[in-house]
Amino acid sequence: MRFLTPVVLTAVMTAPAALAAPAPSTLTVPVSVPLAGVQGAANARVPLEFARVNEQRSFLGGLLTVSLSGMVTRAGHVQVRSLPDGSGLRVSVPIRAAFRAEPGGVGAFLARDFGGEATVALTVVPTVTPDWEADVAVKGDYAWTDPLSVELAQGVRVSVQSLVDAQVRAQLDALAAQVRTSVREQARLRERAGTLWARAQQPWTLPTPDPAYARVTPLNLSVSPFRFTPDALKVTLGAQLRLDAGLGRAPAQVAQPLPPLRRSETLTPDVNLSVPARLPYPELSAAATREAAKRTLTLPVPTSPTLRVTGVTLSAAGAALNAAVSLQISGPLGLKLNATADVRGTPTLDAAGQVLTLKNVTVRTRREGLTGRALAWLADARAQAYVAQAARFDLRPRLDAVRAQMQTRLPFTPTPGVTLSGTLRSLSVTDVRVTPDALIVTGEALGTLNATVDASATR
Repeated sequence: MRFLTPVVLTAVMTAPAALAAPAPSTLTVPVSVPLAGVQGAANARVPLEFARVNEQRSFLGGLLTVSLSGMVTRAGHVQVRSLPDGSGLRVSVPIRAAFRAEPGGVGAFLARDFGGEATVALTVVPTVTPDWEADVAVKGDYAWTDPLSVELAQGVRVSVQSLVDAQVRAQLDALAAQVRTSVREQARLRERAGTLWARAQQPWTLPTPDPAYARVTPLNLSVSPFRFTPDALKVTLGAQLRLDAGLGRAPAQVAQPLPPLRRSETLTPDVNLSVPARLPYPELSAAATREAAKRTLTLPVPTSPTLRVTGVTLSAAGAALNAAVSLQISGPLGLKLNATADVRGTPTLDAAGQVLTLKNVTVRTRREGLTGRALAWLADARAQAYVAQAARFDLRPRLDAVRAQMQTRLPFTPTPGVTLSGTLRSLSVTDVRVTPDALIVTGEALGTLNATVDASATR
């Protein structure tokens, strides 16, 4: 039996000022126990006969012997309903008692039929045991419409109430046990909790252009209070976890056993997913070159020469980035001078997490082949600002490409038993890391995805 439940996957964009631990995520599995199933099981197992009496009694000092016979039988189907206040279930079954008191000998004319009707009612309050099994607390009662007695003659009253009640109480206990068994068998809470907990601990393979994963740190497993609808008993299991993204293959993880029972008033599906992306320096360099080539600067000096960027070459400089900016100065009379300036700084993101710039920037112009006049021009504050702007990297095209590739791969199975589908609107970068050959950025997914958890258990 497969038990598929949608789980909503959302990601909340956070400010990129500082890298914080990923927000916890919660995978939920709603469990539904149809009341029709409980009712059907009870109807199949509750006997038609609740009590039987067949005995003789003596009255008037042995002068009168009365034969008592009869049965208490089920008079209808077992009914299962949720209580109006939603606190539990009501399980009821109508019963009917039919007896005959038949004196022997000369008193045969005093024979009488008597009996009554009642509804056996159980109030069932579901709960979860410390070992993750569904259970119920049951309280039962019933009341006869007529007393189970008859007066055959003055001073001769025959009653079977005590005999019948003991037998009916035993059947009531048996009915309670059947309801408890039915709820436990249909909920299979421990099996589903164990399956969800196992699914929640498996690292995810992410549908990104470069091999990437989300390492899973399981935090806790909870169960919500039972709730009732007109046709079902419902409860939700929730596994809270933390997803940490990384490039490459996910490291092996040691599975943790089912944790102690934890209760939570509300369990809302909420998965916060980070997506790592590798941005090689040649790719970033080409993008920066295209962007910088769109702008030129007229130097504020006689003859108004112009300055433009002809190339940007990005490389790592420890924890900083260095952009070697190739420049060309053009002026009258065929003036053309080529120069290179090194722009170095710490990568930082704009407020939207879409554009990468450098902070604590230093600009150093290489002197080789330049005249003193050209060096003076390049030392101008406006020229320095122009050169520094060349080290600006719009990450949106790359992020859009990663987002589009992820979208085309949905639905996707990041780990056995979990399927991702839905819509991914955008990625917002929350972290930047410099490596020798590429810039590693971590994007936070913004959109709505459905995570389908296969919480079926082998029986």
